[in-house]
Amino acid sequence: MVEAHAPLEPQLDVVARAAALRDQLASHRSEGEQQRRLADEVIAALEAAGLFRAWVPRRFGGAELDLRTYLDATAEVTKGDASAGWLVMILGCGDWLTGLFPDQAQQEVFGTDPDTKVCQVLSPKARARRADGGWLVSSRWAPASGCLHAEWAMLGMTLPEQGAAFGLVPMRELTVEDTWFTLGMRATGSNLLVGQDLFIPDHRVLHRGPATRGEFPRTGNDSPRYQAALVPTLATFLIAPLLGMAEQALEHVVAQSGARGISFTSYERQLDSTGFQLAVAEAATGIDVARMIAHRSAAVVDGHARAGTHPDLLERTRLRQHSSYAVRQCREAVEMLINAYGAGAMSERDPLHGIVRDIQTAARHALAHPASNAEVFGRALLGVEPGITEMI
Repeated sequence: MVEAHAPLEPQLDVVARAAALRDQLASHRSEGEQQRRLADEVIAALEAAGLFRAWVPRRFGGAELDLRTYLDATAEVTKGDASAGWLVMILGCGDWLTGLFPDQAQQEVFGTDPDTKVCQVLSPKARARRADGGWLVSSRWAPASGCLHAEWAMLGMTLPEQGAAFGLVPMRELTVEDTWFTLGMRATGSNLLVGQDLFIPDHRVLHRGPATRGEFPRTGNDSPRYQAALVPTLATFLIAPLLGMAEQALEHVVAQSGARGISFTSYERQLDSTGFQLAVAEAATGIDVARMIAHRSAAVVDGHARAGTHPDLLERTRLRQHSSYAVRQCREAVEMLINAYGAGAMSERDPLHGIVRDIQTAARHALAHPASNAEVFGRALLGVEPGITEMI
């Protein structure tokens, strides 16, 4: 494994700006859940803090933040509103992925506005057919988190004899169907996108197989940010919103522990109970482990990018496995905290109610699937061909 290196270009002020938004984001959380989309005020605040141009190429006005800094900032946003943190992560990934496309595509997306947002559904949901200068595709893509605020969509498709690919499409060419009725993460607006006979020119296509091997058609972006390994970057960034939720839950439980008792016991304060102390310690340790994994993984990903190297198969599978392990630590920590806190967490008036719904939903992202990640890692450790997925 490559040793962790210093971040590409630390800009910790964005973490402070993200943390400063917490109360404002929290004040709109209920509205976002009811409307199943982030409030316009929330989007404007995130834009003003620079969170939607963090991974836009610098030549278009972006910041090209290092992975650790952006991860930490996203976790802070999540403490105010989990859906807001999720969209910072998803739309940030859309910007970064766009930076891997040919220069002409980047110009079309970012040339007039560095705050342009790109949602994605990367699973190859459709089979494209060849047309003059590009591809035609018709399909339905979901869940498209952030599509209600995006100007572009990056859609997965299969190209005959060429395999899976991602194609950039203007949102004006797509129809959004209102399908996002869920247990948690309601304000992400992760609806269904519908497209009929969409023409995607060749310069707006990124072939998935070569990209996972570090072969990008990008031009103009020579900074290390756009040399980072594709799946390890996405998987590591995925930890951020889960980490924010878990840390928020821990903060709330600790803050309330002096005012809440334990029913049917002599404890008038939870914090005096040995059992409660042990539960909090165990949960906090799991959260600490998740943050250490996130920071180390970010350092490894960016370390390779700085060195101009691409992590080998074993290291890429390790990073994906570590991501899902960190996600599990966050989810299990919240469950421990809920059990220690008591039934009051099930009340809609308690902040833990929203956290438990959101983390149970977010932890089911395909990149965090524990069995798949363990299998590809185990296969790589044992020298068995990991043929179940290209997304490594």
